Amino acid sequence: MAEVETAPGGTFALRYIHSVALTPVISRYRLESGQIVQTAEEFDQHGFGLPYGADRPGERFELRDGRFILHMHRAVGPLYVRVGAAYDNRLEAVGSLDLTQWGARRLELVPLPCG
Repeated sequence: MAEVETAPGGTFALRYIHSVALTPVISRYRLESGQIVQTAEEFDQHGFGLPYGADRPGERFELRDGRFILHMHRAVGPLYVRVGAAYDNRLEAVGSLDLTQWGARRLELVPLPCG
């Protein structure tokens, strides 16, 4: 088990190489009332499994500096992440954590109360 402090405002991001498009993706999150909420997904090009537009209420699609950004407010239950060396999975918060250091597997990210 590893504990990671979030960035100011309770934010963190998951960076990885998309398994089909083979392009970098950044998924952004924030902790709200002890729950993980996805706030954005950023990527360079469309591909299978990546969003093409804002499909849900409250979502907004943006093109900024050559990157597509889907803004959202999507509460997630347990956040499971499948990691592997080929996908360069990283958790970015206060510092950067290589999620592949534990080998190819499924990891569960859960918020812990501060003391």
